[in-house]
Amino acid sequence: MPHTQAMASLILVEDNDVLRQELGHYLSEEGFDVRSADGGEAMDQALLQRPADVLILDLNMAEEDGISIAKRIRKSLPAVRILMLTARVMSSDRLAGYESGADVYMTKPARPAELAAAIRNLLNRLAPQLVATKWILDTKLLNIRFQKTTSIALTGMETELLKVLALKDGCVHTDTMQALLHDENLDSAKFKLRLEVLISRLRAKLSSHTGELNPIKSVRGKGYQLCVDLEIQ
Repeated sequence: MPHTQAMASLILVEDNDVLRQELGHYLSEEGFDVRSADGGEAMDQALLQRPADVLILDLNMAEEDGISIAKRIRKSLPAVRILMLTARVMSSDRLAGYESGADVYMTKPARPAELAAAIRNLLNRLAPQLVATKWILDTKLLNIRFQKTTSIALTGMETELLKVLALKDGCVHTDTMQALLHDENLDSAKFKLRLEVLISRLRAKLSSHTGELNPIKSVRGKGYQLCVDLEIQ
């Protein structure tokens, strides 16, 4: 088995079942810690469970395409490397991929050995970058820091809720939040009440640093939207 950097963690986001299984098996054999996802929702579930070093993104997916995924992940998880693996070969597609945050853009069909080499190069070349941001969510210490100084303690559920909001771009529907927070055992009405309490508590904790800005906006009849730039660590 080839040497890799401390079992680098990969998430392969590909909606073609056969290709996802074949590439996942090959990359596992190459020594990578591979998790597979058939779309953005499954990828979010995987990221909420534990971080990843590299995301391998298909672009043409039914629900959310790879460009959209890259844009929101680059914002909330700036240290993650993004490799796009796609059948789109136009120069305009390649440009859109890089503009959305891709580190590497590869076209299908790509030889598995070439893909593995590109991943290793990414891991060697790109060290995590410090990004200037006002808010940092520390998922290990369970706190949120304002301008990397003021630390606000969070509960486990508050931390998970902020992760869900930060991973998504724009309004997150209540049903989506319930699925990602694994609260399917509650009926919808009870979950909404629980969510309202959590949101209210978070707003109170953050309000001393956000002034008149509402850090978590309610979108009537839909869900909630995070209104501050938040980096997940």
